[in-house]
Amino acid sequence: MRSRLMILPIAALLACGGGSDTTGPGTGGLCSGEDCAAVPTNAVSMHNLDFFPSVVSVASGTTVTWTNTDAVAHNVTFDAGAVPASGTVDAGAKRALTMPTAAGTYAYKCTFHSNMNGSVVVR
Repeated sequence: MRSRLMILPIAALLACGGGSDTTGPGTGGLCSGEDCAAVPTNAVSMHNLDFFPSVVSVASGTTVTWTNTDAVAHNVTFDAGAVPASGTVDAGAKRALTMPTAAGTYAYKCTFHSNMNGSVVVR
């Protein structure tokens, strides 16, 4: 009987989408809680000093929009200048950048916060 009582809470948790699986549609598996809402692949949120999702995959020439939901300013700076930098994105602001037409993975970061990194995969 004891084993049956342990299984019920676990089954209920899994049925409700709980647990540690934070993979949601368009999230790249790198979000938690309310941050796991479906995110279009051409949208990135700057939230809790991180990019969500941290990796997006888009067609060549697609415009990707970063939205700053934090209370502090961020920026989007691509490695090797592959895409022009966003400049400062103040709290509550958005910045749209058009991705290159050449396929590849384009890494970027927030130069204000060294732990904020992401990449755009252009197909």
